[in-house]
Amino acid sequence: MDNNTYINILTDTLVKKNALLDELILITVDQQTYLDEEPPNMEKFEDTLSEKDKLITRLFQLDEGFESIYEHVRDEISNNKTHHKDQILGLQQLIKQVTEKSAKLQTYEIKNKGKIEIYFSDKKNEIKRFKKNSQVATNYYKNVADQRYGESYFLDKKK
Repeated sequence: MDNNTYINILTDTLVKKNALLDELILITVDQQTYLDEEPPNMEKFEDTLSEKDKLITRLFQLDEGFESIYEHVRDEISNNKTHHKDQILGLQQLIKQVTEKSAKLQTYEIKNKGKIEIYFSDKKNEIKRFKKNSQVATNYYKNVADQRYGESYFLDKKK
């Protein structure tokens, strides 16, 4: 393959990566919506996780492919910048878009992480309260069962 073909493959890879990032952003916004519901819709949230996992796997594959192809043309691009000026500008623009979308996605992820942590903290506290209440009730019934009815504590046992 010639260098122009490699550069075109790099461009196509970045276009695909942009599209994947758009999908990831939409899914992450959906997750945010599910977390904002009262109570949070964890079932729908969990359903989106498998979709995101597939997209992230494809994203990593594209990154690996991009890196390996870039290795083939790095010297050509560096040495002949004027010859590939338009292609380089196109790649730079696509990389800028990818970077902006990645930052946007990361911001959404951080917000969602905070909401998830609050949700799990609330659930953890709820479980602790339930266990404590259950233990108090068990101790109460145990104490009631251990008491002997009819006997007075003030009765002199020496008779």
